[in-house]
Amino acid sequence: MMISVKNLKFTYLNSKKLSLKIDSLQVAKGECLVLCGKSGSGKTTFARLLNGLVPEYYQGKLEGDIQVVGMQPGQNSVEEMSQKIASVFQNPATQFFHRKVEHELVFPCENQGIAQADIQSRLKQTTELFNLEQLLNYDLLNASGGEQQRVAIATANMQNPQLLILDEPSANLDQTSVERLKSHLKALKALGVTIVIAEHRLDFLKDLGDTYLYFENGEVTHTWSRKEWLALSEDKRHQLGLRGGKNLSFASQTLPEVPAQNGLQVYELTLTAGKKSLGAISHLAFPAGKIIAILGQNGLGKSSFAKLLSGLNKSNGIISLAGHPLSEKERLKETAYVMQEISLQLFSDSVKKELLLGNQQKKDYQKIADKLGLQDLLQRHPLSLSGGEQQRVLIGNALLSDKKIFIFDEPTSGLDYEHMLAVGKLLQELKAAGKIVLVITHDKELVTTVCDYQLDFANYISNE
Repeated sequence: MMISVKNLKFTYLNSKKLSLKIDSLQVAKGECLVLCGKSGSGKTTFARLLNGLVPEYYQGKLEGDIQVVGMQPGQNSVEEMSQKIASVFQNPATQFFHRKVEHELVFPCENQGIAQADIQSRLKQTTELFNLEQLLNYDLLNASGGEQQRVAIATANMQNPQLLILDEPSANLDQTSVERLKSHLKALKALGVTIVIAEHRLDFLKDLGDTYLYFENGEVTHTWSRKEWLALSEDKRHQLGLRGGKNLSFASQTLPEVPAQNGLQVYELTLTAGKKSLGAISHLAFPAGKIIAILGQNGLGKSSFAKLLSGLNKSNGIISLAGHPLSEKERLKETAYVMQEISLQLFSDSVKKELLLGNQQKKDYQKIADKLGLQDLLQRHPLSLSGGEQQRVLIGNALLSDKKIFIFDEPTSGLDYEHMLAVGKLLQELKAAGKIVLVITHDKELVTTVCDYQLDFANYISNE
């Protein structure tokens, strides 16, 4: 067995609450194990245990028996386990060591002392498999979230792992990239690689996952085979806090006419990623009091556009609010922007302090924390939270800012069904307050549930 677990218990250091409890689990070579459950339910902790980060880096009390590819977390070091196990984290930018894509791809192999000829052979195979030929000289700092995700998975593949662990691999991917990811994982599975995936967006795994574990408060409370999983109704999945399996689709729509003196207006804006030109936008107008979904493939320039609107990047065009052209300083003042790179936006040593950071609406923080399910986490360090919990903290901070423009880049990437709906309700409150609300997303459930308009970003970019 590639993974064998019996009577497993784990409690984080300085915590009295049991973080993980699994009575029995067996995973054979070439199987795909899917970890599902609400945000903060224990999925990430189990993934950390499988690659040895628990208990070596995330310390605590580990009880019971666990064997992973013939090794024991806590007995074998992370360095030893990394020879056979590769991991892709929820926020791939946090695991990069190099800026250039090619250097990042070969780094793990060089670190393990693999012969240069073998490395080059693997590099050729991997770049072809993951369609990275055009990105080899690309700067990862200028890559989109989806491109970073693809590079991280390709880098893991370079190690020829026996076990591949992925945390929310579809979170920032467009539909084409999700299908490509699925194809890659199927190919790896056919080669005998065992795959463990912690995921909220489960629809793309329907013919890939063999066993589904449902986590609740750190404990595995349900185990389903693929057949049993597919037999679950949409209502049952939603009752469990899981995303549905409906075949939803996007439908591009024309935005309403916005008078020049109203809303957010953009004129003659050039999009770039580093030194690379992504095209130009002649004119775009966003109405207040509506939720606009900005859709499009990875690498199109959606996040670059958001950084221009928010004042993080210098603009060579005109961006006006209610007829008033905004300087960079004014855009920063008027815009609340939640980026994809979650952990890079956390600065405080408690959730409460993070919610209040830079905000004037201090009296409302308890109400926002309650709506986002953060009331029991207020004294926790933000970096100790799951990706979904961190996401909700950043959204809460933005909501408390009481600004005029709100931009959310993949706001539900790590969220379960329940918290996706909670975020949706808060977006609707911003809409009711007459705010300008822009949501960059690939989340079909969010778009069809709360957004008023769906904007296909490619239709507004000129490359002339």
